[in-house]
Amino acid sequence: MHILIATQRAPELANFADALAVGTGGLLRFADSYADVLATVKAMPPAFVVLDEGLKDGTPLEIAKRLVMVNAMINTAVLSPLSAEDFHEASEGLGILAAVPLHPSAEDGKALSEVFRRFM
Repeated sequence: MHILIATQRAPELANFADALAVGTGGLLRFADSYADVLATVKAMPPAFVVLDEGLKDGTPLEIAKRLVMVNAMINTAVLSPLSAEDFHEASEGLGILAAVPLHPSAEDGKALSEVFRRFM
């Protein structure tokens, strides 16, 4: 299983990503732009995509909307500074599996892996 993490701060997310990989047994790939995400989704669709803030191509929610148009079967999670209630309101209808804190820890990676395992 492949998990694609779209971020421009891969080194900062290392503990989170490592815990996610261990928890799912998945192979992680990284992309640093929407163009890279789109190319990956078209060439070899990942089981899950994790979208981070800070991509120059739009917010994670904007990118999630575009991904749904390309492949509605891709499961996504989003790193977000929003509260749970605000995130739910903003992401309604996008099929996003989970919101993750903007500065995720290894524990957040483990928790997300548990969510992802339910959809494997």
